[in-house]
Amino acid sequence: MATTENTLNGTGSQTDFAFTFPYLKDTDIKVSVGGVVKTVTTHYTLHTPTTIKFTSGNLPPSGSGNVRIYRETADESLQATFYPGSAIRSGDLNDNFTQNLYVTQESNNDSTLALDNSRESDGDGTYTSAITKATTAVTTANSATTTAGNAVTTANAASASATSAVSTANSANTTAGTANTTAGNAVTTANGAVTTANAATTTANSAVTTANAATATANTASTNASTAVTTANSATTTANSAVTTANSAVTTANTASTNASAAVTTANAASATANTSAATVAASAIYQVVANYAALPALASVDNGKFYQVSDSTSIENSFSDITGEPSGFTGHSGLTVKLKSNTTASPKVWEWQEYYANDPEIRYRKKLIVENLHTIDENYTIGTNNNAFSVGPVAVGANKTLTIPANSLYFIG
Repeated sequence: MATTENTLNGTGSQTDFAFTFPYLKDTDIKVSVGGVVKTVTTHYTLHTPTTIKFTSGNLPPSGSGNVRIYRETADESLQATFYPGSAIRSGDLNDNFTQNLYVTQESNNDSTLALDNSRESDGDGTYTSAITKATTAVTTANSATTTAGNAVTTANAASASATSAVSTANSANTTAGTANTTAGNAVTTANGAVTTANAATTTANSAVTTANAATATANTASTNASTAVTTANSATTTANSAVTTANSAVTTANTASTNASAAVTTANAASATANTSAATVAASAIYQVVANYAALPALASVDNGKFYQVSDSTSIENSFSDITGEPSGFTGHSGLTVKLKSNTTASPKVWEWQEYYANDPEIRYRKKLIVENLHTIDENYTIGTNNNAFSVGPVAVGANKTLTIPANSLYFIG
């Protein structure tokens, strides 16, 4: 049986009481003293994640098991709600299932307590239900009533003895009434336990239905992943064709180089044009290479119009307050280079975005025999509209990063 509460002994002077069960929210922790529920802040506070601290003037009196710290998980609604096209976070899924688990544990414990309260030990390892005990009590009461009636008859016949017999009969009748009331209370408690058990069964059946639906979705994702593999093979064939086209382009470029040499001879004969070209080359942008954004010099120490090339743009989006003209939604990465130009005449001084590109753009033309993917998705990523995607697991979504799956799209982890 899962632990959902702790019963502790008060001393009259003890302020802190530790508990051992897990919980989702601080508001799920409840406290009672001597069967009376206490109010957080007024009577106690959650001093640490596993310790209750009673406030001054509200310390529990001395007593065995008079302090009860228990969990009462909210069951009015789920922790998180998902919508079509929204990001699915593992933490939200875990919280929903944990909430369902905690509510079920508490229901089971309440059902067991109700069952124990509705039966009585016979002292030999067996139990007799409250209903049976009540029936026996009623039979005894009826017998007592009969005996009382006989005693009244006998009392009418005997003067001194009659008075004593009437008194005895009245006492027996009162005992019978008390037994009847106790039996009724036991029946009510037993009915409540049955209702709680039925509710727990309904919750378990719902969990089975949800698991079956998840299995069907996973099977569909597997089929779509197989289709994606076929598409990837087709893309490889197209890439090989592109390599052939690129080789042809190299031949054309060599011919162009020969023609360019002849053009240089003509250019040397045009002195005015050459001078203008030289001035243009002198004014062209020469980029100074730095390893990452942190390696850039401070804008206050840079001349206006200087060009810098950031080879590793990881987390550059966190510095967009100092950059203008960046593409919407851009996220830096170790495989992306960003080019910037200083503008120290602006107020405040800023870096002006020039362009960005992949550090190894030719990789798209290489024939892929093995496709690799990272273990962790370390950037915000959205699967293309009407596209499906797959990865080789395990795969985790990095902290504060989001993977968005559009409506009508699937993402399969194999």
